[in-house]
Amino acid sequence: MRGYPRNRLTDRSGAGPVVTKTARSRGYTVSYDDAGVGPAIVLITGATMSAADWRDAGYVDRLARDHRVLSVDPLGNGLSDKPHDPDAYRWPEVANDMLSVIDAAGVDHAVLWGYSRGGRLAAAFAAEHPDRAAALVVHDAGLEDVAADSSIPAYVAALMAGDFAPMWAEFGFSEDDRRYDEDVNDPRALGALWAALRRFGSTIDIRRIVAPALVIKAGDDVLDLARAPAELPGAQLEVLPGLDHLEVFSRTDLVIPIVAGFLETLGV
Repeated sequence: MRGYPRNRLTDRSGAGPVVTKTARSRGYTVSYDDAGVGPAIVLITGATMSAADWRDAGYVDRLARDHRVLSVDPLGNGLSDKPHDPDAYRWPEVANDMLSVIDAAGVDHAVLWGYSRGGRLAAAFAAEHPDRAAALVVHDAGLEDVAADSSIPAYVAALMAGDFAPMWAEFGFSEDDRRYDEDVNDPRALGALWAALRRFGSTIDIRRIVAPALVIKAGDDVLDLARAPAELPGAQLEVLPGLDHLEVFSRTDLVIPIVAGFLETLGV
């Protein structure tokens, strides 16, 4: 896998200033970046990522031309609090943290767009708060049920002990990505958020999702990351052949026009 782009952008002339703000949820601080004006889009990162990845990949510059973009660090990621207790990451509470963000930003309705684990968070939010989700974008994410007391993989147990190495052996991240991820992440927090999903379980009641949905899927993904999109009411499916899970985030030249077209049909 080629990995996420790590080019830290310096020319952001396409968008207004990006301001980092915080919200309080369940006693924790949740950080988010705020840029642009217009209909709100909430961007939710993958498990080892931060809000800065959306900006550095070029998403925020492009989207903030016509929208207000709230890029969130979910609990355990980026600049948000990073508790080491799996209890802090129970579902759907960890998805409900997004409500605190949009309330703090003074937003009534927003498009929820999540990549990888963020897609699961976005879908869970849309199911829990159908009146607040204007649309849903599930960007190469799994929505399958996870049973409580599922086995915890060895790499997750190692993370909870502070050891990144087994995760690098499990997944094909580039050396640059490994260095970056170790710099911005707390291994014990990553272990806790993954352990919580398996310890406590998670079920997304997709029957409660009424927002129009777009599902973007990497055609070459070796992981089974998508429950049948037809199960999402009225979902539009876009498969990008030749791309793996990491590349389907990096290829903004392909992804952004798809999402922009989807939102245009909704008048968002």
